[in-house]
Amino acid sequence: MRRAPTLTPPHRTVPMDYIDGDTSQVVRGLRYDMLLICREHNIPRKHITPYVSRWGYGFTIQGADYDPDKHRHVNLWTKQGYMQRFRLKAGAAEYRTLMHLPDYDRLLGAVERDYSPGSLTAELTATLAQVLQLWAAAKNDGDNTIDLRQIDEIVAARLNHFVRAWLSQDNT
Repeated sequence: MRRAPTLTPPHRTVPMDYIDGDTSQVVRGLRYDMLLICREHNIPRKHITPYVSRWGYGFTIQGADYDPDKHRHVNLWTKQGYMQRFRLKAGAAEYRTLMHLPDYDRLLGAVERDYSPGSLTAELTATLAQVLQLWAAAKNDGDNTIDLRQIDEIVAARLNHFVRAWLSQDNT
């Protein structure tokens, strides 16, 4: 039995840097500009999708397409007035986090207990805990306008060895 086509675009955020091909003809801009294009071409508003790239973020128009490989492709509105299908590079859909958040939570809880409230270390710990909570919520919701991979890479590069060292010391 064949399923009916989905009416919702498959990607909540389009990762422009992970698109394979020339995206110079893809329509991008402010949300209001995308609304005008949608009205002109009778495209539902829900097809307006945030995009992120190393150059910034904004909005584009993403087409809905029934495709079993929907996580490997994205359909975007072009300046010529039609949807064009682009292949996503490896890593765009299969991205996995480098951080193990429960370990970070344990480490930050221990640091908070060791330092008095209001000290610099306690404040830095609380700030980092909030950043990690925001990061985790945005990743779980999939509703973000920043590239979470960059935050993950920075935090993991700076703190993973501290977490591992602390855990190995704690286990001995």
